[in-house]
Parts: sequence; C-alpha cells; structure tokens
Amino acid sequence: MTFDHPSMLLLLYGLVPVCILIAVNYKRRFVRIFSVVAPLSTIFYGDMAENGRNRLKKLPVQAELGLRYAASCLLFIVFYICLCFALSGPCFGVHFVRELRQGADVMLAFDLSRSMNVKDTAPPPPAPAPLPEGAGPVDGTPAPISGRLSSSRLERSSYTAKTLLESLLSGKGGPQNIRFGAALGKGEAILAVPLTDDTEAVFAMLDSLTGLEITSRGTNLEKILDAAAGAFQDNFPSARYLVLFSDGEALSGSMSNAVERLRERDITLFTVGAGSIYGAPVPEEVSFEYLNSGGTPPVPITSYMRQDALSAAAERTGGAFIDGNTEAAPILARLINESGRTDAEWGFREENSAKWHIFTIAGLAAFILSKLCLLRFRRGRAGR
Repeated sequence: MTFDHPSMLLLLYGLVPVCILIAVNYKRRFVRIFSVVAPLSTIFYGDMAENGRNRLKKLPVQAELGLRYAASCLLFIVFYICLCFALSGPCFGVHFVRELRQGADVMLAFDLSRSMNVKDTAPPPPAPAPLPEGAGPVDGTPAPISGRLSSSRLERSSYTAKTLLESLLSGKGGPQNIRFGAALGKGEAILAVPLTDDTEAVFAMLDSLTGLEITSRGTNLEKILDAAAGAFQDNFPSARYLVLFSDGEALSGSMSNAVERLRERDITLFTVGAGSIYGAPVPEEVSFEYLNSGGTPPVPITSYMRQDALSAAAERTGGAFIDGNTEAAPILARLINESGRTDAEWGFREENSAKWHIFTIAGLAAFILSKLCLLRFRRGRAGR
C-alpha cells in the first residue's frame, strides 16, 4: 500500500488525547450508571429484600447502557482512524489506463570493470587540428591523426554513446520527445543519470567517464542491467531502449535472468561489444613499491569480447548486437528510429488504484453506528 499524502498519517497521533478524553468521560458515566445500584457484595451476599430485588432488576439495564457507550466510543475511534487513512490517499492494487503513447526513453549502461581498460579497439576519429593563424586549407593535405593505434574499450564505448546521442537528437523521422539516462556498474551498479530531457547532463557524464566512478570489484552484468532498467517509469508511456556497452565478461550474477525481466517489462536491449574476439591482456595495477621490493609482477589475464553472450541477450528482447569496433552509433540510431514510435498510438499502462473512498465509507458507517448505539436510551429517557 502506498499513500499520496503520507504526512496526513501524522494525525493518528491524535488518537492519544482522544482515547484519554474517552476514558475520562466513560469513567464519569460509569459512576453515574452504577451509582443507583447497590454494591455487588450487598446484592449477592446481603439481605435479598424487596428493595434489593428492585435494584437487581435495574442492573441489566444499566450494564447494557454502559456496554453501548463503550461500543460507541470504539466505533468513534474506528471512524477517526478511517478518516486519517482516507485523507492520506491510500493506493493499492493496479488498474490499466488507456492513453496515447509516443516518444522514447534510452538508457545507456556502461560496464566499468578492469577489462574495459584493455586497449584493443580502434581509436575514435580525432578532432580536426586547428589551422595556424592566417593559413588556409591546403587541398590534398591529410588531417593530422593521433599516434595511438588503439584505445581502451571504455574510451571507445564513451565515443559511441556520445555519437549515438548526437545522431538521435539531430536525426529526422525518429521518435520524438527522447529522454536519456545512464547507469554504471562493476560488481555493484548505480543509476548515474536518471532519465531526463537535459542531454547536457548526460554529455557531461560521458566526457568525465574514467572507470573510477565505482570502487567495487568484479563484474556483475545482471546488476548493471537491473540498475538501468529501474530508471524506466511504468507510468510514463514511451518506447524503452537499453544500450549496454560491455565486453560480455561477467564474474557473478546471471545476465539471462536480467534479460528475462527486461522482456517482461517490454524493454528492448541493444548490446555494443567492446574489445576484440582475439583478446588482449588486462592491465594490472601494480605499485612501484611492490616492484622495487623485488616482487614478481603478476601474470596478465587475457580478456576477450564475449560476442555470443551479448548477441543472445539482445536477440532475446528483440534487440540487436553491434560490434563496437565499427561505427556502431549510426547503426544504433537507425535501429531505434525504425522501431521507435514516430506517431502517437493508443496503449495501456498500469496505475495504482486509489482506495480512499473505501476508508471514507467505512468511517461514515462507524460514525453513524456510534450514534445509533445510544439512540434507544435517549428516546427512552425522553419518554420518561
């Protein structure tokens, strides 16, 4: 059960003074009710004279009046509790709401494990170097390029993600009202940027991505996918796409279980393979103190891109696998544009059912019954 206005539940603390007032008032009426009746010791053990018999006959009537007053007080307390719950806006259960669906939500999920630091991918195209002041372009002169033959898997993934965002934002014929978000993970995962229309926040995160954002060890792709999927809102009608940038290697968790949960929520998964199928050694973090003390450097571990696992996961949700060593961004943008909702269409979404009316009706019923409990005696007293 959830509440639209949970602060109204603080009114339940008012039960304390209400119960105290009821107890004091009941005690006063109790004394009045039995003041005309002899003590029980006199009734049951004293002289059973005619006066005693008359008082004994009055006992059931007075006792019933006391019980009715007690029931009235309890019903009033129930009324007060129901009133507090009704004001708090309780919601439980779900119902389907028909509405127009349009737009798209795109979540970017990044694997930040140590294997993503392996440099076995093609470097991003370099930015053109600025020309000297006063110089003009020379025909046939090639643009200067970086001297690196490869870049890390994470660097390539960040470049692909930024290019994808630019393609979706500037492309025509694609889904409108696009929101972007990002999730990061190793052995644990976090939601770095919730789904938002502010693309500058996503670009800023991608520009500062280093792999040091999470300190946990290992690789758990299941947690990364779950963290990214948690950003999608069931009450926001849009197409849902999750783009995973990873080499596919996992030390814990079950990526297949996370993929099944994506299918149940109608989330399409696209996987961008980082790295090479031929593998490369994972850089070790060895301190200079360790090497100077005569320690032997650890044997490097070779990391491979698990294309089969990434491809199977994407196809399971109706998505696709794209090799990150190619220009993956245009391919991803085209796939999202083709499957995105360019026109509004009717769909259904789950929404929590408001149940305040149930507590309102129950409270009114309890209030009416609390008044009816003493109605008979009030009429009888008026008749006398």
